[in-house]
Amino acid sequence: MKKFRLYYDKDREQDWLQKMSSEGWALKKFFLGVYTFVPCKPGEYIYQIDLLENWDGDKEDFAAFMEDSGVEVVSQWYRWVFLRKKAEDGPFEMYTDVESKINQYNRIKNFFLAALILEIGCFFIEINAALQTNRPLFWIFAILIGIVAIAFLRIVWRCQWKIEQLQRGK
Repeated sequence: MKKFRLYYDKDREQDWLQKMSSEGWALKKFFLGVYTFVPCKPGEYIYQIDLLENWDGDKEDFAAFMEDSGVEVVSQWYRWVFLRKKAEDGPFEMYTDVESKINQYNRIKNFFLAALILEIGCFFIEINAALQTNRPLFWIFAILIGIVAIAFLRIVWRCQWKIEQLQRGK
């Protein structure tokens, strides 16, 4: 089964994957918002999503390291990794202390902040082209880029909000 979803919050995405697992669907693959699922026993897996600091290392070494911990790398898209562990093997949480959670949200925030800055630059270039030529296609592209920039801004804002919540709870 394939499902299309765009998530702006990794926690909500993880919760949805947990819900799918509890309904008997295991994630098999992810690519650009398309999730591919295969049948499994209801509640068989616990999922975690992570944004790696960098992807300079060997992917096979990372997967082997995770498998040694009883964790399977289900899918990877650029630096995003989808991980799962059998529920019968016990709880699975990548980051258990406040500082590591704050660091994770900072990585996600900085990743999307860089993308936001790039999108804003592209937006102004498209606006300039639209104003200079007055062609509808440039206006359409400017609007689309603006929507993407707003989505990235929302992710950055949400990560900052979560960081502040975690800092208050320390």
